[in-house]
Amino acid sequence: MKNENIRVRFAPSPTGFLHIGSARTAFFNWIFAKKMNGIFVLRIEDTDIGRHNEDTIDLIMESLKWLGITWDEGPDVGGTFAPYRQSLRKEIYNQYAEKLIAEKRAYRCFCSPEKLEEKRKASIKDKGDNFLKYDRECLYLTDEDIANNLHHGRNYTIRLLVPDNKEINFTDITYGKINVNSKVIEDFIIIRSNGLPTYNFSVAIDDIQMKITHVIRGEDHLSNTPKQVLIYDALNSELPTFVHLPMILGSDGQKLSKRHGSISIEAYRDGGFLPEAIQNYLALLGWAYDEKTTIFSLKELVAKFSLEDINKKPAKFDYEKLLWLNGSYIRNTDDKILSKLILERLLKSASQKNTDIVSEINMGKIEKIIPLIKERIKTIKEACELISPFFYNVRFTEEINNFFANEKSIAANILNNAITALETFKDNQISNDEPLSKEVNLITFESSLIESELKKIAAGLGINFRKVAEVVRIALWGAKVSPPLFRTIEILGRTETLNRLKTYSKNF
Repeated sequence: MKNENIRVRFAPSPTGFLHIGSARTAFFNWIFAKKMNGIFVLRIEDTDIGRHNEDTIDLIMESLKWLGITWDEGPDVGGTFAPYRQSLRKEIYNQYAEKLIAEKRAYRCFCSPEKLEEKRKASIKDKGDNFLKYDRECLYLTDEDIANNLHHGRNYTIRLLVPDNKEINFTDITYGKINVNSKVIEDFIIIRSNGLPTYNFSVAIDDIQMKITHVIRGEDHLSNTPKQVLIYDALNSELPTFVHLPMILGSDGQKLSKRHGSISIEAYRDGGFLPEAIQNYLALLGWAYDEKTTIFSLKELVAKFSLEDINKKPAKFDYEKLLWLNGSYIRNTDDKILSKLILERLLKSASQKNTDIVSEINMGKIEKIIPLIKERIKTIKEACELISPFFYNVRFTEEINNFFANEKSIAANILNNAITALETFKDNQISNDEPLSKEVNLITFESSLIESELKKIAAGLGINFRKVAEVVRIALWGAKVSPPLFRTIEILGRTETLNRLKTYSKNF
């Protein structure tokens, strides 16, 4: 049974992709909900018309689902407190605003933006101070003045009447007791002239209505909290528990950006990262499993997670550490699961390279390749790039074509000997329609035998075997580095191996 007494929410603005900071906020909320068996709510804060991008709502939800984060209530699944998009809750905000006006806790302000700008300039001129606290001109309008303004259709905002010289107190789990005096806060706008709520008003109303018990969000929202506390107080509502997560900086201590490797969750997915690795790394950004453990399962995380253990010291995002962590998760992934992930990615890109395909992309072949690359890869994308020559024609660059320009005679001898030796082997690439005979069943094109023949070439030519391996690798792979050579040749098969050796030998 869900514990309805614990309710948390993640409330992204659909202005772009889901990035590391927002993903961490969502993840910490979700983990806490799992820990407490509580309710996790997804709410879309889409009242910022200027920056709103409707398409990103689905992208954000897809990214969350890819990370394994699901929600109990939200725009796509509904819930007791629907709707879960602020743009559909306009009437709710207006009702609360009217209630506050009726109780003399808010008032209509008919001052135009131009008039407010004049007030600001006058304040700077008189006091030399950029901070302008609204002078409450419209608070003192008579009922007749207000009715007359409304009758003539004059635009207005609604401002919260901030109590004078009031101590605003709240406790944050991460940052401790916070105290702010209301004298530094003006009568701030809660409903704009276009009828839409401001951030501080809508978020407070939503959290009150949706019975959110723990507000877990980024440290950048800490400065907004006093205004939201004033709204809670004006509505005689109980405050939630506030938890502000530490800032995330780059590894150099500077503001996190793309140059630090901070990209969207969708980009990490497309880059071949595993969701489990991203989860693990998100947990390390401002929280620690213990003093030494870096890798842990989701089950272990849920068991040990505590809001009280969140660190207020800024977290540092280290892309290389994330890459290392992802590589570790890949090495601990079952070969069949890993093969399936690679297969899906290869098949997705196959249509773009159809004319270059030299071998069918299938699970059987990928499963043979996995042991050759598993210890060296850090992402699924890297794995696909590394093994693509098993399935596609090799494109020789000018550098590779001229790689042995100063050793043409040696390279030519090695290639001719290798071709001659490998032509004596039987092909182990059996087609589906070929009848199986006793002779066909003999798999002679096998790595240990291939190794033996190539070493004989080195001995016969009186050269180091490394040179033989280098020439053959360049000819087969079009690169100086390949998976282990002999197994690579075996998996490529006799026909494709000979084709590539003969193609490259034309350079000499």
